[in-house]
This record gives sequence, C-alpha cells and structure tokens, in this order.
Amino acid sequence: MLSTTRNAAAMAAFLFSGLAWITAPAQTMGGVYGPVVTEGHRSFEYRSAFDPETEAFAQRIHYQQSSDSRYRWRVVAQARKTTDSDMDFDFVQGELLWDITDADRPWQTGLRFDFRFRDSGRPGRVAVTWTNQFRLPAGWTARLIGIADIEVGSEAVDDVGIQGRANLYKTLSNRQRIGLELFSNYENQLNFFKLDEQRHQLGPFITIPLNDDWHVTGGALFGLSREAPDAVLRFFFGRRF
Repeated sequence: MLSTTRNAAAMAAFLFSGLAWITAPAQTMGGVYGPVVTEGHRSFEYRSAFDPETEAFAQRIHYQQSSDSRYRWRVVAQARKTTDSDMDFDFVQGELLWDITDADRPWQTGLRFDFRFRDSGRPGRVAVTWTNQFRLPAGWTARLIGIADIEVGSEAVDDVGIQGRANLYKTLSNRQRIGLELFSNYENQLNFFKLDEQRHQLGPFITIPLNDDWHVTGGALFGLSREAPDAVLRFFFGRRF
C-alpha cells in the first residue's frame, strides 16, 4: 500500500510539472476523463463550446459502451462553425479505453487509444492517452492525463503533439459535482519548454443530475497564457441507458 501511494505521488508530481500544457483550440470540446470502466455502461452526450471574442462555435455528440469491466469504446462526431457554414463537418473519431487497475484502488490508471478521421484532405490523428484517477479524502477526486498524438495523411505534420489535462472535483450529497479543470498544450516536442508558445486554460465546472439518467454540465475556461483564448463557454448534456 505504501509503495502504491509513493508511486501515485511521484506520478502526480511528474504530470503536474507538465500539465501547464494541452491542445486547447478556441472550441475546447474535450473532457478530463478517468480510467474507470463500468460493466454494462451505455451513454451518449452532446457538447458545445463558444468563444465570445471570436464567435467560434463547435458542437459534438458521442456514444459510448463498455464491452466488459476493462474496455469501453466510443464514437465521436464533431461539427464547427466556419466562414462557409454555421455547422461544417470537423471529424469522426473512434476511441478505446482500457481500465488497467482494479476498481477498489485509491489510484486507478488506464490507457485510451484514439483514431480521428477528417475529410477534404485534412490530416487525421492517432493518439494515446495515459489517464489516472486518485480518490482523496472528504469526497474529492483528482484526475491527471497525459496525451501523445501524431497526424496521419498526406498533409500531416511530422511532429509529436504532447498534451495534458487535469481536474479536481468534489461530489456533493445531492450527486452534484463541482470542480476545476486545467487544459494545456505543448503543441509539439520542439516547443516543450517554450512557455510563450503554449496555450493554457483553467476554469470551473458543475455537473447537475436531472434524474437517474440525465445530467447537464456547465463551465468556462479562461486563458492563462498569451496564445490561449480569453474565455470559452462550455455546455454538455447526456443520458445513461
């Protein structure tokens, strides 16, 4: 147990040292997802994000389902506002999450594999995520994520993208969840220590269960660096089956 705690603490320190860095475009649509897979899980979620300064807007839907207590797959479709259309196709993505550790451990870890497809000759994306979750006292939970990705296709850039995410949240007695999220971006391995070229966003969120099946999440992300947007407003809702 002591060894596990020390390993978790060392990993947390490592990730926090790099988590001032993640892909955070004007429409930050991603989440800070944990590694836990629940057998029999099925759900869908709608997400939207809006940048008031540039009026950039994006929305997406996803459906996910666990195959057992270790693996969960997800299909994502995203659209965005462009100069030509208010809702232009952005990408389709397939994801596979592998829950490595047992459910009763205070530190849980897993890997996720993403495959993104775009049209119009735009490069696709292959990514590997290392996601970690820590149960803390008084109902608090922390999540730390590290991501490495590459572009694929004829127009792909020959770089390795390095990303990270983190959050800290508390589950209340009414099942509401409140917390803070951090999104940061290294861009690529060449800019790993160039702080002025990174994008960092931090902000609060709240998740409210409407009943046993439906939930809504609202939040905002605020730029912490020169390259990040000043603010991004986010709204999600979803249902479990």
